[in-house]
Amino acid sequence: MLPRRYCLMLALLLPALLLVACRFSKTMLSPGTSVPVSQEAADRLEEKLGCLIQGEDDGAFGLQVTEAELTSYVVFKMAEQIDRSEELPLENFQARFAGGQMIFSGKVTAVCPLCFDVQVVASAHTRDGELDVSVDEAQMGAVRLSTGLLKNLSRIITETIIEAPERMERAVEIADIEIGEGVMQISGRVTEGGK
Repeated sequence: MLPRRYCLMLALLLPALLLVACRFSKTMLSPGTSVPVSQEAADRLEEKLGCLIQGEDDGAFGLQVTEAELTSYVVFKMAEQIDRSEELPLENFQARFAGGQMIFSGKVTAVCPLCFDVQVVASAHTRDGELDVSVDEAQMGAVRLSTGLLKNLSRIITETIIEAPERMERAVEIADIEIGEGVMQISGRVTEGGK
C-alpha cells in the first residue's frame, strides 16, 4: 500500500496526465489514409480462417491477411462483443502493415469523459513454431509508454498466444511470418489436438 501522500499525488497527477493526453492527442503521427472497413473484407478473413482450421491433407497452410481484412474483422468482432446499448470503447480502429511491423491505432472513448488517440506498433517473429509478438512502441495521446511496460505487454500477448492452443481442438504451428506493405503472410501447419 502506498503512503497517503503518494496516493494524493497520484490522484492529482493522473487526471492532469489524462487531460494532457486528450488535449495533445492530435499530435500523434497518422499512418496515412484510412483503411476501408467493409463486411465483405471481414467475411473474407473469416472464410480464410475457417479454411485454415479445416487444413489441407498434411495440415500445411499459407495465410495472407490484408489491412482491410484485419481492420474490418476487428471492427465487426468488437461490435459483436459489446452490449448493443453501449458505444464501442474504441473508434476508428485501423490495422496497418508496413516496414515489418503491425501498426494499430484508434480513439479510446470509454475513459470517463475523456478520449484520446492510441497507437501501438508491434513486430512478430516465430520461435520454435510459436508466434512471438514484441510491442515496440505504444502511445496514448501525447504519452508514450515506458520500455518496461512495453516489455510486459509483449510478454502477456506472447503468453496468451502460446496458451491458446491448449483450449483448441487443433494446434497451430507457425513456421514463418512476413509483414510487408499492406499485407501480412503467415505460413505453418495445423495439427490435431492442442499442444
